[in-house]
Amino acid sequence: MPGGDSHEIAILDTSSGLSPITQGQLKDLQGVVDRARTISGYAFALYVGPLEGGRDAAMAVHSGLRNPASTVLVAVDPSQRSIEIVTGVNAAVNLMDQACEFAAASMASSFVAGDLAGGLREGIVMLAEHARHPRTLHLDDPA
Repeated sequence: MPGGDSHEIAILDTSSGLSPITQGQLKDLQGVVDRARTISGYAFALYVGPLEGGRDAAMAVHSGLRNPASTVLVAVDPSQRSIEIVTGVNAAVNLMDQACEFAAASMASSFVAGDLAGGLREGIVMLAEHARHPRTLHLDDPA
């Protein structure tokens, strides 16, 4: 996956019958990943391609990221129809399993309709909103 502090995106395979990701959609997804970091405070990474080992393969991709402890990986294998969301230990504090399941279900419904890029966009935004640090009034409000 490409390195970088703001986002990491690898689109390796879209030959599964879902609409291919265009250059414009890829640029949009990069913006969504950047916005997700701004919203939540955590890095987000996106991987679309083969996940031969399922969750283990997604965890291997996640461990190879620049800062895995504070990164949320959305890994999709269109040919296997699998979605894996891997959260680093820091991100897992605010991003619960239920939120990940909800985002995965939303992405899956878009994928069934043939919209790979749209499903990824919606799923990442949902994850970012759920991972947002809760406000602390005495710390977040200016004095």
